[in-house]
Amino acid sequence: MPIARDLVGSIRPFLKRREYLSVLGPRQSGKTTLLELLKEELIDELRIPKDRIASLTFEDRKLLAQFEKDPIPFVRSYLSSGSKGSKNRPFYLFMDEFQYAEEGGQKLKLIYDTLEEVKIIVTGSSSLDLKAKVGKYMVGRIVSFQLSPFNFREYLKAKNTRLENLYKERELILRKGLLEGKFSRIKEGVDPFSEALREEFEAFCLWGGYPAVVLAEDAAVRRKLLSEIYNQYILKDIKTLLELTTDRELFLLSQYLATQIGNLVIYQNLSQASGLDYRNLKRHLQILEETFVSRTIRPFFKNRQKELSKSPKIYFWDLGFRNYLMENMNRFSERPDAGAMVENVSLIRLSQCFEGADKINFWRTKAGAEVDFILHQGGEIIPIEVKYAPLKAPKLSRGFLSFIETFKPRHAAVLNANYWARAQKGATEILFAPVFYL
Repeated sequence: MPIARDLVGSIRPFLKRREYLSVLGPRQSGKTTLLELLKEELIDELRIPKDRIASLTFEDRKLLAQFEKDPIPFVRSYLSSGSKGSKNRPFYLFMDEFQYAEEGGQKLKLIYDTLEEVKIIVTGSSSLDLKAKVGKYMVGRIVSFQLSPFNFREYLKAKNTRLENLYKERELILRKGLLEGKFSRIKEGVDPFSEALREEFEAFCLWGGYPAVVLAEDAAVRRKLLSEIYNQYILKDIKTLLELTTDRELFLLSQYLATQIGNLVIYQNLSQASGLDYRNLKRHLQILEETFVSRTIRPFFKNRQKELSKSPKIYFWDLGFRNYLMENMNRFSERPDAGAMVENVSLIRLSQCFEGADKINFWRTKAGAEVDFILHQGGEIIPIEVKYAPLKAPKLSRGFLSFIETFKPRHAAVLNANYWARAQKGATEILFAPVFYL
């Protein structure tokens, strides 16, 4: 049975609207399964008859060629006389791996403007490719979503439903604390479920969230699946986008980046490690980001120009993928990079939870004071410190205190290994919460 994905809830309000939908995400993140879940949603919740829903994939090159040659008759061929939709009750057509379609955006616009009774939902594994082909033609006509590998909540759905039930309630408390500074429901002290949740959380940090990897029980099988994802993902998608004759430099760059999560990017070091000159290095980094391998964040400055000119940090969308590149699947307790891994997971989850946020930065001074993440939300800044250590009482780092004293945010958070609390520093309310509830 497919694992329910959180993204279905985000897409649900748009299923009745006129706009087309696109779902972007890496290969093997579950896009095809998501389409099946959306089909169930249409049938069970919106009461759409099965014969008014059709699916296809453009990995079928015959279908792709037909679509590229004449898109309007192609789409009409799926509308049998008994299943044709109307403007208010459309026919739903799912197109998987849409990035393969040449001039796909122009063709979607033509269909949108010609066939009002059809609503199309497309998926793609390259943000860069799909945005370039679709975005400029479908402005105001398409709404885009991103599907990542499993987050920790979805991981628990697959592995331990009891812990997932515990997680859901406390996730809401943490979310409200971060967004609204509402800490009234917090029961201060060591979380009674922290030990059990930490065990699962550390396994999630180690193996990542690719659905097939999560559902595999054997470590050897997981390694093999990660190897296949790498070979299909790096060697097929990214190599094609970069028009590479060899993947050597791409591999060396990816492997070096895997050792640098949470650290400042030094372009000279990356260039030396990969053998790429600066121009090609920047192009490779852009492709890695647009194909959902890496995620870049920039330093926080009041001066926007300084923010853009200073060195960023790079993280990975999936830690299982990153750990495979490092050839290191050692247990969490044996890893010197455990703290960086938790920081990485926290960033990706913040990116998912607060998709409407303006942006996420980090803060670092010349003197070395640092705050892991600065979340911009609703015109406010929320400093977030990630310290994967057990606490018995509230404890603030000098860098965190320095940021609070300098910028005086309304509220802040310290994500740790086991502890709930609330503290006050000047006008700033500070939430302490276990990081795995993010």
